[in-house]
Amino acid sequence: MNKERYLYNKEWFENHQKSLKVLKFLYKTLPLLMVFALPLLVLFKGLRGIDHDFFRMIYIPFFVLVVITILRKIVKRQRPYEKYNTEPVISRDGNGDSFPSRHTASAFIIAMAAIPVSTLVAVALLIVSLLIGISRILSGVHYISDVVAGAVVSILTGVVFFIIL
Repeated sequence: MNKERYLYNKEWFENHQKSLKVLKFLYKTLPLLMVFALPLLVLFKGLRGIDHDFFRMIYIPFFVLVVITILRKIVKRQRPYEKYNTEPVISRDGNGDSFPSRHTASAFIIAMAAIPVSTLVAVALLIVSLLIGISRILSGVHYISDVVAGAVVSILTGVVFFIIL
């Protein structure tokens, strides 16, 4: 997202307060949904039997979180609102560490972790993950490439550990 597009997007949400409220709701609520989804998925899987998928559902999302956090510290990319010297669409604390999007990566790996429990639940959580990524872009805290990178890391990891192996 270039500066002109970012500023246009920011102004649009400022002029459309109902849409801004929806964006804020998605931005704040959907990640919480994912935070609660993982323990419920692990619990449900454990009740059906503890196997290698049960343990993968715990350590693979943690592994992705660590990898994404390390990548962010290495890349040290500014967030769009920092680069363009303006306020974000949705106020937040903190600067830098934009690439890749940790919220997006976490959401997608949790969705992938749902595969051993239910394909239907996994698909629903993938849709929620996509909405999380979009909300990160529209709110001006991430570039499209931040969100895509987070999603790709998690999807590839999920395919390897929850589908192939």
